[in-house]
Amino acid sequence: MGYLRFLATNPRFLSFGFGLNVFLALGQTFYVSLYNTDIREALLLSHGELAALYGTATIFGSVFVLGLGRFLDHVDLRIFTCATTIAVAFGCYMFSQATTIIGLFVAVFIIRFTAQGLWGVSAQVSTARYFDSERGKAVAVANTGYALGYAVFPLIGAWLLATYGWREAWSVSGWFVLLIILPLTMFQLWGHGERHRKYEEKLSALADGPRETRVHQWTLSQVLKDVRFWLIQPAMIAVPAIVFSIQFHQLYLVETKAWDLTVFAGGYTLYSGMSLLATLVGGSFIDKYGSRGLISFYLWPLIPALLALGLSSDPFIIIVLMGLTGFTFGLSLLVYVTLWAEMYGTKHMGAIRSFNVFFNVSIASSVMVLTGWLIDQDVSVATMCFGGIAFVLLSLALLIVMKRITATVPHAAD
Repeated sequence: MGYLRFLATNPRFLSFGFGLNVFLALGQTFYVSLYNTDIREALLLSHGELAALYGTATIFGSVFVLGLGRFLDHVDLRIFTCATTIAVAFGCYMFSQATTIIGLFVAVFIIRFTAQGLWGVSAQVSTARYFDSERGKAVAVANTGYALGYAVFPLIGAWLLATYGWREAWSVSGWFVLLIILPLTMFQLWGHGERHRKYEEKLSALADGPRETRVHQWTLSQVLKDVRFWLIQPAMIAVPAIVFSIQFHQLYLVETKAWDLTVFAGGYTLYSGMSLLATLVGGSFIDKYGSRGLISFYLWPLIPALLALGLSSDPFIIIVLMGLTGFTFGLSLLVYVTLWAEMYGTKHMGAIRSFNVFFNVSIASSVMVLTGWLIDQDVSVATMCFGGIAFVLLSLALLIVMKRITATVPHAAD
């Protein structure tokens, strides 16, 4: 009921964050990798070569997210969203025209840094920035878009691929972005100027109030000097590095485990459902207790998921894998956004979140490349899964260290 009341009071702006999180599936690994087999055959690439191209293009894209994402702190959200959406359409067009390795690299680069990167940062920063006491619910509502995207885009992609082929599928996607998504987002942001004016007035009041109630807004340079930020990073990296590596190499897993691709793709419905459940429960939890209570918990489901994937080829493992990784992913989406707002404020959140995207995407993409190379070297799935478990345990240990030294970390200079 709390969510329903919240939705009733903020329907249009919440639908903006929700919609972007649905449509950014166009740039997500789970969707792009559906076309891997056709792309490898068309351009004569191995698993490792395609992973290297994809990972490198993604890393370059994350650099652009770092540079452009901070404009969210200074540029009107409507202008930023319009420019980004046009760029997404252009990336889809480049994908449909890719006939060389360079062309494919450019297409992956554009679609990753615009759809997956800038669209994601826009949705996350805007929902966290303009809501305060109900930030958890706001981010949760927006992030349910991820769940819907995971549920429907694999099916849409498979249908487009079977009906039109991979090039035409990306061409259709580009026209959809221009003719449907662009006007929709502009409608959702109608009247945003007044919302932003009230937000700036609130920031000024908090900055000029009594010292005991004054809220400090950390700059990116101050955040990068905070030891807590770096101790948290492995926990932030673990989910995208592990989950997206599994998704990018999903066709290899299906082949190795002798699973049915349709059954595996159908597992994304469970993945999205568990992600949705985790998001809604976690959003209410954050509004009551804050994000720090979730940061240690959300990594644990990865351990049994990786154990199951490494030790068994039973098709039932698809349910275990999709359910547990979906639950972890849903919680991580909340923590990635609300934790920084709680710790460092929202004024410079565009720059802070963009840096985090840059850093996490760079590492996660490197892990995807490494995984592709390990596959080419015939390293077993079990060995790679145990490596992932070791990294999760290391991340949890560093979180314990972070909590113990939090009281001794000096606050950034006012």
